[in-house]
Amino acid sequence: MPATRKILVVTDLDATLLTHDYSWEAAKPALNGLKEQGYPLVLNSSKTLAEMRQLAKELDLDSPIISENGGLVAIPKRGGWQAGHGFEDTDPDFLTKVTGLSREFILKTAHTLRDQEGYRFSGFADWSVDQISTRTGLTRDQAALSANRQVTEPIVWEDSSTRWGAFAEEMAESGIRTLRGGRFIHLMGTSDKADGSRTVRSIYEASEPEVQWTTVALGDSPNDSAMLDCADIAVIIPHEDGPKLSSRASQVIIAPYPASRGWNVVIQELTEKFKKLT
Repeated sequence: MPATRKILVVTDLDATLLTHDYSWEAAKPALNGLKEQGYPLVLNSSKTLAEMRQLAKELDLDSPIISENGGLVAIPKRGGWQAGHGFEDTDPDFLTKVTGLSREFILKTAHTLRDQEGYRFSGFADWSVDQISTRTGLTRDQAALSANRQVTEPIVWEDSSTRWGAFAEEMAESGIRTLRGGRFIHLMGTSDKADGSRTVRSIYEASEPEVQWTTVALGDSPNDSAMLDCADIAVIIPHEDGPKLSSRASQVIIAPYPASRGWNVVIQELTEKFKKLT
């Protein structure tokens, strides 16, 4: 019987842990509380590993990272992890596991359909770094990191809704999902944020078998739904005009405020609750 109870916090970034200007300042008290209690924080985002490694460094994390909507799981080498089957030494700082389709395959399929059928859309592969910066609000350096994608392609649909249905169906026939996020539609393989979350939990369970883990997932948009549904506790971060999704998790909490301010309140409450249980 596990002797210790811990929470494993898995969080989306944009409009969840981060504000619209990519600040996590309002979540500092909760972040400090997690670190003090030894509760892991796992970043799970549509962002690239190149983007997320900088944020992980700022937050002083040595926990796994789930990037590009679950298509890539990265484990920091400095943590001494026993990663298990499927992880490869492909990065100076991380062991990585690709769970999705390659971006090369996704782009070839999507662009071939665009050329043949005249679908109107554009994505990161079509834009310069400056254009990515303008569309995302990222700095030029951040936009360059965001462009360094391995398993997904964010696009903006510029055609009719009827044509969208036909495009999405043709992409699905090639095993490519079309997932709507906060700003973009993400073209990706069948893996999602939930798959990444389950992979990371299994790593923690193998590394610390004496611990009874409770997964807490936080998100704000439809591409977080699967991640929230597979968690023990789902935390929905609302937008300014209210929450934009629901969850089938056994326990669901709606944060009282948007972004990092709401994130801070809920995580502080949960940290205090689990501290009393250990």
